[in-house]
Amino acid sequence: MANFVTFARNKSIYCYFKRAFCTASKSKPAVTLNESTDHALEAGQFKPRHHEGRLTTGCTSVPEPLINSILRSCKDHPVKALLAEGIKLDNFLRSRKAPLEHDELRKKINDLRHSVGDDFKTKLDVTTMSEEQVIYINKAIEAQAKKRAKQQIYAWKPINYDEFKSLQYLLGRAAAEYAVLIRIFDEIKKRDAQFKPRSFIDFGSGVGTGTWAVSNLWKEHIFEYVSIDASADMNELAELILCGGQLNKGMSLRNVFYRQFLPASHNKYDIVLSAFSLFELPSKKNRLEVIENLWNKCDGYLVLVEQGSYAGFSLIEEAREFLLKKLQSSEIEYHIFSPCPHHQQCPRMKLDDGTPCNFELSYNPLPLGKTSEASKFLYSYIVFKKGKPSEQSSYPRLIRPTLVRSKHSICRMCTESGQLQEIIFTASKHGKNLYRCARVSRWGDQLPIKIDQTT
Repeated sequence: MANFVTFARNKSIYCYFKRAFCTASKSKPAVTLNESTDHALEAGQFKPRHHEGRLTTGCTSVPEPLINSILRSCKDHPVKALLAEGIKLDNFLRSRKAPLEHDELRKKINDLRHSVGDDFKTKLDVTTMSEEQVIYINKAIEAQAKKRAKQQIYAWKPINYDEFKSLQYLLGRAAAEYAVLIRIFDEIKKRDAQFKPRSFIDFGSGVGTGTWAVSNLWKEHIFEYVSIDASADMNELAELILCGGQLNKGMSLRNVFYRQFLPASHNKYDIVLSAFSLFELPSKKNRLEVIENLWNKCDGYLVLVEQGSYAGFSLIEEAREFLLKKLQSSEIEYHIFSPCPHHQQCPRMKLDDGTPCNFELSYNPLPLGKTSEASKFLYSYIVFKKGKPSEQSSYPRLIRPTLVRSKHSICRMCTESGQLQEIIFTASKHGKNLYRCARVSRWGDQLPIKIDQTT
């Protein structure tokens, strides 16, 4: 019975993707492996699992020196209680939604009032009531509408990160966020080996995971780190961690600056980051103003990251559409570095099926609780780069896990044409090199292939 249920579930998932991905259609495009990759594989320069599109990292852990700093930073607090509260905060943030716009909120409340009023009208004859009774009924309608509004309308409110809440965030979120940023920055380093960033700014820096990640990869090059967070307690905690958890010690990095607001200066930074911060802004207007400001401060890469929920993906897509529209008439050379291989409308938004474009990674939680098992984290992101795109920027991106089957593998990809495509790779049809490359590629990787839709 269990086997039958598993089969039915897998079959339903496969049928869903057959409907969602346009390649499951009648056309069979010609797919060829990048010529240089093919030649390198034939010459034995590297194995298929090391092809240039393999970008995903393994299970990421916070470095031991940082773990020791975190433990020392929490030594005066009940770590077990903090960890339990941190897990609750993490669960809340993973399910968070953006605040409703004022007009949208007002419309929802009015719709609820009309709905409640219609319910009362079907039960009562208002025409036969006295004026006092009508007033009483209107008050009852208003009270019922408010009750339904609390139940049905998402009540967004900003989070006050005081000292205790900052520690909760550190224990509940830092390991996952660090792993995400390592994954994104590592792709930049692999694909742009000549990039040597000299400056870094992090909007919504929190406990400093952005600084941890960027210094892990480019510590010898970066001479300025600017961390922006509205919470003074967050900034103090981030600084304490870089001091090894001891206030009387110097920081392990040079030229680290903390601010509560974005600087008004026109300074440019090689890497501009906003990670898991857009949900904290109260309106779309505020979000777009911040994104425009961050782009104006960017002199290399702009990295935006959010939760892998549909709400998080929607904020990333909002930023993507805004920047693409804003930059249409710009003379500055730019392109989407990752993950999109195109500048067209996101095909996920075209489908409008409530499925986010997100990616998954494994990470090791901080070694504080009883369990040390690896955890999973879903995230959505976009990376804009100032400058000309390379050939690799147009490679298809795997947006779901590769289905490895007997003598064939199924890859679901977002392609240069702005389409979602599902391709079944076999050695007989596509050649052993391409087949092996597809077989070892993972969710979030690129495939170094060319898809010809005209055949």
